[in-house]
Amino acid sequence: MLLLAGIIGFMGPFGTYMRDGLPGRIGHWWLLLMGAYILVRPAIWLLRRLARRIDLSVSITVFSGVSLCVVPLAFLWRNVGRTAFRDLDGFTGLLPFSFLCALTVLVVTHWAEQTDRRLAQRGILPPPIDAPPAEDAAATSSGDPALRHRLSAGFAGPILALQSEDHYVRVHGAGGSELLLMRLRDAIAEMEGVAGAQVHRSWWIAHRAILRCDPAGRSWLITLDGGLSVPVARDSVARLQRAGFLPAS
Repeated sequence: MLLLAGIIGFMGPFGTYMRDGLPGRIGHWWLLLMGAYILVRPAIWLLRRLARRIDLSVSITVFSGVSLCVVPLAFLWRNVGRTAFRDLDGFTGLLPFSFLCALTVLVVTHWAEQTDRRLAQRGILPPPIDAPPAEDAAATSSGDPALRHRLSAGFAGPILALQSEDHYVRVHGAGGSELLLMRLRDAIAEMEGVAGAQVHRSWWIAHRAILRCDPAGRSWLITLDGGLSVPVARDSVARLQRAGFLPAS
């Protein structure tokens, strides 16, 4: 954000070029951009948690929510940055600029997170502390998940995958599978603490169960220990590549 403030301060848009020297302009724009960051960054975190909890598309939910942040951001700048935005036409003129800044925060946040993940995969950085457990390839389980206690005593080995079948969930293990009368969403919630991800509308897999990943047209096919083949939804490919479940294309 400081780099962006330096670029904008050097350019001096909206009549700010003649208002102050370069250090003053950079400081002023940094305060305004940090105001956008302080408002939008927590919103991104909350929107991601909301999307995962109610099973919505994370990218669509975050973009829609960040777009709504434009309104309070424009109100904030109208009162705080009146001199900086004197060439804009009040609140209406601030809305497009607020949207651009909110989108910039979203892009910068996404870029920084992807950079952190790449460095973590190379061992340069530890895994991100705010990575969701369901998508953290480095997460480990300290005990049996809650779902394990719903299964019979004869269920062999750890849970490898969950498959939705109408109103049931088929729980796949190393030595077979069992059906449970519950929703896939609820079954995934009871796998908390186990590194895994929902790769398809009907499938959740444990990261440790992946044997290999093979391209299948514009998507992928994941083979698990024991030979079980799991399709990957096309719109989930990018998310799974970022999480380390699929190799980068």
